[in-house]
Amino acid sequence: MVRHRFRVEEVEALGALHPELRLELLDGEVYEMAPPSSEHAGLLDWLLFVLGPRVAGLAQLRVQSPLRLSEESLLLPDLLLLKPREDFYTQAHPGPEDVLLLVEVSLSTEAWDREKKLPLYAQAGLPEVWLLTREGLEVHRDPEGGRFRRRFLVARGEKVAPLLLPQAELLFQPPL
Repeated sequence: MVRHRFRVEEVEALGALHPELRLELLDGEVYEMAPPSSEHAGLLDWLLFVLGPRVAGLAQLRVQSPLRLSEESLLLPDLLLLKPREDFYTQAHPGPEDVLLLVEVSLSTEAWDREKKLPLYAQAGLPEVWLLTREGLEVHRDPEGGRFRRRFLVARGEKVAPLLLPQAELLFQPPL
């Protein structure tokens, strides 16, 4: 068996040839992502609805768009809150230094997001990652090496705010 490792530029070229594919590059390996379910898309819409007005003028929102973690990792997180940039990231994909908050809607992908993506996010130094699961909202903070040192669960009806945008506090009441 021959294993091939890929770099971001190769996956971007493949995506240009086949734009219908939703490809993610994790640590040199390419994965095709399934289209989001109605439930997944609806929860993402809810997040945009509650976060959008709270971060207007403070952060740029991106939905299911590339985040370049390294030369061998280009992921499509569900939601990114990014540091504002005049070019709106048209000149290059955002990198770890641009991320204020990353959110993954982890309904059918919880194990994948937790075991594969979360360590990459921590290794890249993202300050905060939220996993929206069926049990609630998992908040991961304080990256060190390949893990986050702090993890806590936000239950329905509790308030939560992004660490770097405390003014964006929201009541966790997803339409589930």
